[in-house]
Amino acid sequence: MSRRLVIAGLAAAISLPAFAQGVQQNQAIPYSVTPQPTETQPNQALGGNAQQREQRTQQGGAPQDTQTPARQGQASAPAAQGQQASEADRQYIQQVLAVSTVSLQQANFALSKAQNPRIKQFAEFEVAEQNTLQDILHSFANPATTASTTRGAQQAAATAPELPPADAAAMEKLSKAQGGAAFDRDFVAMQIDGHRKLLSLQEQYLKASSGNRETMNLAKLARGQIQEHLALLQAMQKELGQ
Repeated sequence: MSRRLVIAGLAAAISLPAFAQGVQQNQAIPYSVTPQPTETQPNQALGGNAQQREQRTQQGGAPQDTQTPARQGQASAPAAQGQQASEADRQYIQQVLAVSTVSLQQANFALSKAQNPRIKQFAEFEVAEQNTLQDILHSFANPATTASTTRGAQQAAATAPELPPADAAAMEKLSKAQGGAAFDRDFVAMQIDGHRKLLSLQEQYLKASSGNRETMNLAKLARGQIQEHLALLQAMQKELGQ
């Protein structure tokens, strides 16, 4: 039964805020002919004098106080959150690209070396799936293509992934292997391992909830397709007597 990864409709939806218009009437504000120093005309909402406001500031501040530790902390919070999201996006894209590259290359080998018709057909689906996945991930390198892609995601998508030594060795093994039943068994086993890694990456990223709309949607779609591919691979593995 054929399966293809259909990852589409990831265009960012940009919501525009609605603006309400109102009419207000200006009222004359009486001013003293001879203004007095500010501290001799205390605003009861702010406190009697500068000393009271200073004490209130040290205790955390009131809504009327603009220079308070609480407000200063709120100003720095979004920047810190943005840095964390950018790092989470960078790691996710970098790791997915690395595992996807291995799976794609293994499937390319299987197109010419696999003996079992079902495995050869699966390899065709896998090539199409991983090419689509990589096209989408690499598109994040262009900040104009998405609305909420972070700097970390852009940098990771523009950088060639580094393959772990174990994955590089697995690709080398398949590249040198002769076609036949033994190749089929090794290919299926390696694909199961790779799909489990990909599934784990999607689940970890979704759990972290970075807030990047495009990559979150991609992870949700990829997770379902990976689970389906794992079921197919495990069924083929039983057929091969493993």
